[in-house]
Amino acid sequence: MQFLELNQNKIPFIFEENTDLPVVILKLVFRNCGRSYDQIPGLAKMFSRILNEGVDDKFFKDLEFKAINLEASSGFESLEINLSCLKENFDFALNNLERLLLKPRIEDKILEKLKINTLGELASKNSDFDYLAKNLLNQELFECEEFQSPNDGDEKSIKTISLKHLKDFHQSNINLSNLVVVLGGDLKEQKAKEYILKLLFKLPKGSLNIQKNYKLSQKTKDKILVRKESEQAYIYFATPFFASFKDEDLYLAKIALFVLGQGGFGSRIMEEIRVKRGLAYSAYAMLDMNMSFSRVFGYLQTKNQSAKEAKQIVKEVFENFVKEGITQNELDQAKNFLIGSTPLRYESLSRRLSMAFNEFYQGLHYGYYKEELKFMQKVKLNHINNYIQKHQELLSISFASIQNEN
Repeated sequence: MQFLELNQNKIPFIFEENTDLPVVILKLVFRNCGRSYDQIPGLAKMFSRILNEGVDDKFFKDLEFKAINLEASSGFESLEINLSCLKENFDFALNNLERLLLKPRIEDKILEKLKINTLGELASKNSDFDYLAKNLLNQELFECEEFQSPNDGDEKSIKTISLKHLKDFHQSNINLSNLVVVLGGDLKEQKAKEYILKLLFKLPKGSLNIQKNYKLSQKTKDKILVRKESEQAYIYFATPFFASFKDEDLYLAKIALFVLGQGGFGSRIMEEIRVKRGLAYSAYAMLDMNMSFSRVFGYLQTKNQSAKEAKQIVKEVFENFVKEGITQNELDQAKNFLIGSTPLRYESLSRRLSMAFNEFYQGLHYGYYKEELKFMQKVKLNHINNYIQKHQELLSISFASIQNEN
């Protein structure tokens, strides 16, 4: 983790030299310009679709001929461009990426085609009950406009996106101030820096977009959307979780949530919902922490007539979890899995780069995740149960479900 200096701007630069294979992996992350910063719902996602059209009809054909993978994507907080290729084609790939960054294909015919495609996808998702239930939960949990439609936007917003909106987005967000560069592969560090500085030389400095923060609604809700054609009840639920990435004891939350619902078979949610009662094929609850909000998020699918019972069981599991904590056996199993599975999270170059980026993005120092394992190893039962009992906000569970009867 270091910084590149260009046009009086310090650009975070994460690099790993790796000679196992003659390949290069590059990720450009433009922070604070995803769905939560949309001028119009779906604008950031539409811009990422524009990037995936290249600069002309030959653009991606030329890349594919040299086995170069290039793709843009947009999430709630950030927009990413991912590139991977053989080392011998990296210079060619960067030249084309520069063209894309400076002059994406913001044209009438491209926008109209993408609008038609997007509206078609949204129409098909109208029968995707998981998608609908998850969006419904977000709408109920967060009272701000950013959560009232998904990353893709909705039919109304998509139709209003213009070329000017896309050009303004490009000008405001694709700049050095919002950028983080992640690079790894068969390159020497100095050569890697030269490549990146050449790529970014023509990008404007711009201004840094300020990080937003969101809080979940204080009211617990149970929103049901009745769809006659739904053969199952699709149930999503969430609770607030008052924590920050910089909390010194956040590793306790990772252990606790593994026991509660993130650990698959053996977790409390799975045991009570599936194993003991056979109400669902799968059920989970996971720690969903972002820079802009944090919560515990879960899901299950059950028979329509079992929906009410399943929700009540979820509430009871959370209540017992906060009141009683976890057992020594659960603690031991969680520690063994979380610590024992760590090598898998570092086994490939792309995973190591992703872990390093997450540490930076979350405001942690490089190597923090490995240090965290030492803290986990030393956790005592009374220590973690005291931590769990402090988080009474876990009792404020809200539900959103799609089912064919109320």
